[in-house]
Amino acid sequence: PLGLHFSGGAAGASSTSSGSAGGGVGMMMLSWRDGRFSDWPVQVEDKTYRLHAFILARASMFFEKHMDMATRKEAEGGPLSKRGSDLTDVLPHSCHSAFEDALDFIYSANQAGFEAQASKALLLLKIADILQIEGLFCAMGRRIEASFAEMAPLLLEQYCRFHIPGTDDGAALRQIRDGAVDLIVRKFQPFLANPEMRTALLRLPAQVLAEVLEEENLLVDSEDAVYDFVAGRLQVARESDEGASASCSMAGGLGSDAASAGSQALAADKAEGMECTEDDRADLLWHRVRWAHLSAGKFAQALAPGYRLLSPELALHALTERVARLDLGGVEAFAPLRPQPAPTPARRPILPPGVPAPTSTEIDFCFHFSRAEQYTCGDALRSQPKRIGDVVLRVLVFPAGTDTGVARGSLSVFLEAVPQAHWPRDWEFANIRYAISCIRWPTGSGETWAAKRKSDLWTFKANRLDRGWHDFLAPGEIHRYLGPDGFVCLRGQLEPECLARTFLLSSQAGSGSYPGPNGEAAASSASRRSWAPRTSGLPAGPE
Repeated sequence: PLGLHFSGGAAGASSTSSGSAGGGVGMMMLSWRDGRFSDWPVQVEDKTYRLHAFILARASMFFEKHMDMATRKEAEGGPLSKRGSDLTDVLPHSCHSAFEDALDFIYSANQAGFEAQASKALLLLKIADILQIEGLFCAMGRRIEASFAEMAPLLLEQYCRFHIPGTDDGAALRQIRDGAVDLIVRKFQPFLANPEMRTALLRLPAQVLAEVLEEENLLVDSEDAVYDFVAGRLQVARESDEGASASCSMAGGLGSDAASAGSQALAADKAEGMECTEDDRADLLWHRVRWAHLSAGKFAQALAPGYRLLSPELALHALTERVARLDLGGVEAFAPLRPQPAPTPARRPILPPGVPAPTSTEIDFCFHFSRAEQYTCGDALRSQPKRIGDVVLRVLVFPAGTDTGVARGSLSVFLEAVPQAHWPRDWEFANIRYAISCIRWPTGSGETWAAKRKSDLWTFKANRLDRGWHDFLAPGEIHRYLGPDGFVCLRGQLEPECLARTFLLSSQAGSGSYPGPNGEAAASSASRRSWAPRTSGLPAGPE
């Protein structure tokens, strides 16, 4: 619980938790919309609201004190001042659009049942804090606490809209801000799967996003998710700068809602005091991508001349991080560089509690599965490749199955060899015994993790790149293996007995296969279709 507390004092507004704006039974209901019997105008920018002093004073200590000052001046015989309040400079500009919602609460006949949009909840809390409307503050506090886990990006986006750098918004709002940042770090990819939350994240200032993205505990299944998000954020900001409305082709399917976030993202940057250029924003965010752990496909995309995503300095930084991880020469290989690159750790791996870290002969792969419609039949996902001896392997997954005759919606999983340029043309790794496991998360206290495991024997060669199961999980079975945040964890492994056969010089000719447990025969992902090598030397997914 956030434990939000109203700081305006005990007097003035405690009676507004329920009741009618019209007073007692039989009295006429007053409305802020028609201005009838108005005696206290309120100005917000160029709009004047004809309101009622008694209702405002009863709900808000701010209005009560303002009216007391005006009455005291008149009683002391001073010059008559213009009755009313001007809130244009009292409320942050971003809160002006929510002022009418605050009036709906003040004039409501049933304040206990007042409902507010999630996109305005924190703005209304800020208005209540400034105008000292205790009833509204408590109502929005309850609304925020009840749905904080689901709407943290929206709350942080609202906070950034009214926050002025260097100022103190009070303990309650600071607590919401810090709690939202922490929750976004721990639920980053699940939030990205929600279009409304993803759009809110895209609107955050670059400085706040950098704070989130630099966390080692950022919950993502791979660094590719961070890359796609940064590319999307910079794309919508760039389109706003250019006044364009083109779709975000580089943003991983962000959609029109995300594209409309560009102008708000720029406004948020300015609100944070970042009067910066597009290149400044790009530098700040791209430096939070852990280039050493990006997939080969995304890394090639980032450096592709046609996309122009990275400046020359950033491209050098990315290449240096990448080489520093792969180079075996040690720190002396980078002695001429100043400053020398520091090793960049991977993000915290996603594994069910109690599952040991993968060994040198195991390959872990995790992906986010939010809904069945997220993938179509034939969509392929691949883990980062791993070298075991001389062979380089990765896990190949089709979350919605392959078009090979198995039931639609099956989870298809394979172990795939990744050909290397230095391998001979007739390379092969014979009689490799491997296994693939799908790990099930504990569902209750005291329960331990479990796994569905299948094994096989296979000879990997140039025209037989992968082996596994088209129906590793039956349609609908995947939900038994989803973690609490919607992640599926897979582990491929080579049996220790065949480790000697993972070296090219000791690999033996021949191939074999056995049906596996319960007669479940393994197969290639290319089964039931003709195989044709790609000129790049990398395998293609099934057609």
